[in-house]
Amino acid sequence: MKKILGKFKNNFYIDTLLIVFLSHVFYKITFIDSLQGDFSLLAQIRNGEVTSKSFFVESPTYTFIGLLLGLEDFDTYRMVIYIATVACLIMIVFNLQFLEKYSTLFLFSGWLVTSSWFVGYVDVISVLIITIISKNIFQSNFSFLKISFYLFLLSINHNAISFVVCIVFLILVKYETKKKILPAIFISQILGNLSIQYYLKFIGFEGRGRLRFVFNDNVIQNSINFLSENLIIVLWSGFLGTSFLILLVANTLSWSQTRSIFISVLIALFFTSIALDTSRIFSLLVTPIIIFTLHKYKNLVNFQNKLGVIYSSSILLHFVIGVYYFYGSILTESPMSNSENFYNFISRVVNSLMSNIWS
Repeated sequence: MKKILGKFKNNFYIDTLLIVFLSHVFYKITFIDSLQGDFSLLAQIRNGEVTSKSFFVESPTYTFIGLLLGLEDFDTYRMVIYIATVACLIMIVFNLQFLEKYSTLFLFSGWLVTSSWFVGYVDVISVLIITIISKNIFQSNFSFLKISFYLFLLSINHNAISFVVCIVFLILVKYETKKKILPAIFISQILGNLSIQYYLKFIGFEGRGRLRFVFNDNVIQNSINFLSENLIIVLWSGFLGTSFLILLVANTLSWSQTRSIFISVLIALFFTSIALDTSRIFSLLVTPIIIFTLHKYKNLVNFQNKLGVIYSSSILLHFVIGVYYFYGSILTESPMSNSENFYNFISRVVNSLMSNIWS
């Protein structure tokens, strides 16, 4: 009971309620349109004949879960992914509590839009692992084995996001920490990518991977055009309500810390420029930057009891400006509308399970 009551001293409960409200009500959670094709991969692997060509096969976390649980029904597969998503959101909130009074602000950044609109991609798992790694690295509370393990998991989950996030971490941390985490990054990236290649070879995947897709005709040119023409929207989509604090960085933190943050944002933009799903990728890449900034504010900046003003300004900006997202075009709501929506899915599942009682 003491532990439960102790949670009221931090933001755990309010953050949990808020993350459920934002994802399910304000952003209106949606499954990806290609989820049926991802589910079919399970049968393809079981039958020893993989015909899927999508490079998302390179992110095998949900495939591993489906195979491990022996899922053969699409509705069950969707429900498992939804439960995994909610579990990840709650674990993100739990691991955010090291930010103390700043933890709630993190929920108003762009990663939650991505995790809500693209249920079925492994994005929310990436954010969870990044949050855990950030918690350990920024508090200088980590062991080599622990960090190597989490970085390995991130590489398995999404090798491209993992690669860029590792660069961002190296830019943000101090020199002494760089020396400690660089071997872990090097080893985990090699082992993670070798494991993915072994997995793809084992299942007989013959499609194009992410790297080959990037070098298709006009992909890079189109991506750079998208980004250059919509730069402000892309920046907003990544930071959303935390944009206010990011703008205060130069006036509140030292130049060395400010420089690290700005360089990290530029690195994130550079790698975003070679991804067609622009805002989605950018919102994931800036996740460690936002956590780093909030952690620095917690430790170094005294707003002289005016934190309420910071929260009011950030939340007001978030809701008044709203969500602007770049995903091939400028969006204010989820692009995933070609399949049964989440709410109808839940209603249908409940009605099916309770059919005997309803009647």
